Amino acid sequence: MKDKKTYWLTAFRYVVPADYEKWFEELAADGWHPVRVGQWSSIAMRFRKGEPKKYRYVVDMQPAPKKEYKTTYKDFGWEFVGQMASAYVWRREYAGERPESFSDIDSRRGRNRRFIWAVAVSFAAFLICGTGLAGGFIFSGLGDSEKLQMGIFAAICFAAAAALSLVMRKIAKNIDR
Repeated sequence: MKDKKTYWLTAFRYVVPADYEKWFEELAADGWHPVRVGQWSSIAMRFRKGEPKKYRYVVDMQPAPKKEYKTTYKDFGWEFVGQMASAYVWRREYAGERPESFSDIDSRRGRNRRFIWAVAVSFAAFLICGTGLAGGFIFSGLGDSEKLQMGIFAAICFAAAAALSLVMRKIAKNIDR
């Protein structure tokens, strides 16, 4: 039996933080634990087979964490697993009741709003890029080949912006989770 697995594009499949946490927890219960969570883990995340454990995972968006951010989590018994861009991944082994990192509805909403804002920045960038390329396609004096390339890239940017708008909507629908 293999003792290593790689999962691809997980951050794009589990866009609601609570769903991503649940996925991590289900894998841990089956004995699969992340080797390392880093900048490229949203594309490829490696897991190693080990002892099944009951972990509570937390995925927290912190674009500009305060100096005491990590210390506070560690003081409350959380283990730092890693960081993908501004998303920090924490876990805590438990028996009995599942521990909460976000103890009230307002803190969960705040975390989910931070995720929406992070996605909104990418959405805006793709929308601006697509609009600029579409304008170049329509108003430039370039040849047909160049215009075709601009049109294709504009379509890709608009498709990415549309996908990101769906992600924001899905997170917003699950704002309390």
